[in-house]
Amino acid sequence: MTHQDADDDGHEGSELWLLIENYCTDVDQELTARLEAWPPDFAEIHVHEVIGGLLARQATLAKDISRAPSLWTGHSAPILLRAMADAYINIAWLLLDPVERCRKFVLFGLGQAKLELEHRRAQIGAREPTPQEAAILEASERWIDNQRIGWLLDVDLGKWSSLSVRQMAEEANCIDFYNYVYTPFSACVHSMWHHIAGYNLTECSNPLHRYHRRPTSEQFTPDIHYLTLAAKYWSKTLGTFDRAHALAIPSPASYEKLISAFTDGKADPQTE
Repeated sequence: MTHQDADDDGHEGSELWLLIENYCTDVDQELTARLEAWPPDFAEIHVHEVIGGLLARQATLAKDISRAPSLWTGHSAPILLRAMADAYINIAWLLLDPVERCRKFVLFGLGQAKLELEHRRAQIGAREPTPQEAAILEASERWIDNQRIGWLLDVDLGKWSSLSVRQMAEEANCIDFYNYVYTPFSACVHSMWHHIAGYNLTECSNPLHRYHRRPTSEQFTPDIHYLTLAAKYWSKTLGTFDRAHALAIPSPASYEKLISAFTDGKADPQTE
């Protein structure tokens, strides 16, 4: 299947759409197989919630990317792929000391939820909140208190792990993934100069205009490469999880099946 086939945009009934749906089914089966092979330890239930939740999120991102061929361009795909890279580094680092690190992950997230709640209250100020605002405040406070009493919860304005993402990647032995995936895709996420210069500016051909760059918002042809990257990062996440728990789970091996479908069985020509 060529890159041009992605122009079909995954319309139901097309060859591409059927391949995508088969891939998503495989992803669901792979996630279910891990959760069944890894029963929760109710004495440390937060570990299962954090790691399991991150695995489920990674599966969701892989499926969402695969089902949106119009996003398979340098404009949008790196945003979601960077989110997958972030989740992968988090998982790899958490698995090194899951009990303590997953606890930090939860407490930091609850602190951020508390901070958001206080910002909402500050925005309302002295006036009477609307019924909708009151319902949001009540639901947010209840969600936090169900896990940890809000007034006992610290709000940490730093990093949840107390380390930079690079330091986490170094400790988790995935610094190459940080260098060649997380960092490059961050340019798209943060709309940095070296991204917009390549994607949203085009050089004027008039030397009298000093070849200045003109803003442009062109639609790129979808590239299947971005789909294969999402599938690769999901597969990489599963591999790290399986090694940490000494799991040997057979098929469906969604990544290998997807690559085989697109390349007629040839090895994946793409790198990270």
